Amino acid sequence: MEREIRKLRAALAGRESGRGRRFSRELRREISGVVRRLRDEGTSWSGIGAALGLPTATVRRLCDGEALGFARVEVADEIATESGLVVVTPSGFRVEGLDANGAATLIRQLA
Repeated sequence: MEREIRKLRAALAGRESGRGRRFSRELRREISGVVRRLRDEGTSWSGIGAALGLPTATVRRLCDGEALGFARVEVADEIATESGLVVVTPSGFRVEGLDANGAATLIRQLA
C-alpha cells in the first residue's frame, strides 16, 4: 500500500494544481481505489488526505463522485415490519425499526 501511495503522490505532484483544475478520469480512479482500501482499513478522511498530500475535502469530493449515478437496488414485497422499516445493505448490514425519515437519512449517509 505504501508503494501505491508514493506512486499516487508522485502523480499528484506532477500535475498542475489549483482551483478549478480537474483530475483526469484515470487519476480519479486511482485515488478512489487507494482511498477505498485505506477506508476499509479504518483510516480517517483526514489521515488519507495527509497521506496523499491533498486537502480532506478534496479527497472526499473525489470519492463521492464515484458514488454518483444509479445504484442497483432490490425491492422486497414487504418493506415494513411491526417495528418499522428494515434496511439491508449490499454488504449484509441490517438495520431495523426505522421510520421513513430515519431510513432516508441512513441511505444518504451510506451513499
